[in-house]
Amino acid sequence: MTSLHAFQARFAAAIYGEPAGAMGAADERGLPLEKRMDVYRNNVFASLVDALASAFPVVEKLVGSDFFRAMAREFLRDHMPRSRTLIGFGEELPDFLAQFPPVGTLPYLADVARLELAWLRAYHAPNVAALGPADFSALPEDRVADLFLTLHPSVQFLSSAYPIWSIWQSHQRGYEGQKITHVSEAVLILRPDLVVEIHQTDDAVLRFVNVLAQGRALGEAVEAGTEAGNGGFDLPHVLSLFLRGGGFSSLRLPDKRN
Repeated sequence: MTSLHAFQARFAAAIYGEPAGAMGAADERGLPLEKRMDVYRNNVFASLVDALASAFPVVEKLVGSDFFRAMAREFLRDHMPRSRTLIGFGEELPDFLAQFPPVGTLPYLADVARLELAWLRAYHAPNVAALGPADFSALPEDRVADLFLTLHPSVQFLSSAYPIWSIWQSHQRGYEGQKITHVSEAVLILRPDLVVEIHQTDDAVLRFVNVLAQGRALGEAVEAGTEAGNGGFDLPHVLSLFLRGGGFSSLRLPDKRN
């Protein structure tokens, strides 16, 4: 390792909390290096806490800004960024919250964080062209069940035993104080025209989407959704929602001989 690389490695380790003594004891004025490193540490940690607050704004509102910042510093002890960008930073936060004793009285908090993380994944997903109604116009009606649909990279879906959509919605501008009455909720996230939308949905739709995500045919997905919805699965509505929301990126109709 070159001397420059060695210095950079020691500097990074010191920023992360290791003693800085190996880099030199003091400057020409006699100011201990550890004191000078505190300035860098505080700036780095403050910036990362700000990044987490921007990524999880509803979580921050639920626990309060001061508590969130203290909690974020605890999170950063073992979850510093591992890449050169902040895309993906904070992916471990939902699991951290699920095991963090001080928020044990807020059992829904981890799933709210998962919802916000899903929003971020949808936002940062590749900008792949989405299918429109015209792409389906030439399909033979008797082969629709054999169709394989690829979900757009921005599509996200999750369910929770808690009213995560209602909690999230009640913290958006114009919806403050909205009454929360649901016990459990499912969420579908789409990104039409690069604008992320969060839709409250049900387990039947999630079963349908999950089967498609596994690379199985549309007929199997409809069967799974219908079974989960006890016959109440509305396929035309779901397909319309996906087409308006840019939820499909490609389709494939196998050769009938296969």
